[in-house]
Amino acid sequence: MFNWIKKLHMYAGLLTFSALFVWGLTGIHAVFLPPPGGYAPPEISETVEVPLEAPGDLDDKALARHIYDNLDIPLRGGHYNIRRDDDANLAFFIFTSSGRRDITYLETEGKVRIDVRQNGLADFLSSMHTAHSDRGPRTTAARMWGWYNEFSVWAFLFMTISGLYMWLETRPGMRWAQWTVAAGTVGPLVLWLATR
Repeated sequence: MFNWIKKLHMYAGLLTFSALFVWGLTGIHAVFLPPPGGYAPPEISETVEVPLEAPGDLDDKALARHIYDNLDIPLRGGHYNIRRDDDANLAFFIFTSSGRRDITYLETEGKVRIDVRQNGLADFLSSMHTAHSDRGPRTTAARMWGWYNEFSVWAFLFMTISGLYMWLETRPGMRWAQWTVAAGTVGPLVLWLATR
């Protein structure tokens, strides 16, 4: 039994190394993010126009939802800041793993203008570490990354439990290991209680 757990532990780590690496990088990146209110979106890198007809009996919120549901934008995470611009066109943002999309519905022309604000690599990885298989249009690449991310979460949980099992089976009396388990358990618990 021990040898099987040891092999599964090792292969789970090797299979999910990329996801764990991305999670680690995004944790480091988060330390250097600007304070609340200090975020400045990237410059517009491209503008695309897509034909789209919408029912005329929708309020702004329902119209934004209709547009959001009918645009093919992978790994999107919701639509925000719904408003009318200076020309009375409906406008809002869509956040994606690749960056923000500024959406403007040109109602009289029957089309949607999409201003693309592309993320840099660090921001892309930060977004991808939260991606799951039910987010955005079901493109093959989006589903596969989402499944891999979800598998990695379960593998990480398995590695934690199997690591504890292997320690208890081999060196339960090792003082440094006991102190490490205590610190790894009590430390986060104290921080959790202190930040409630």
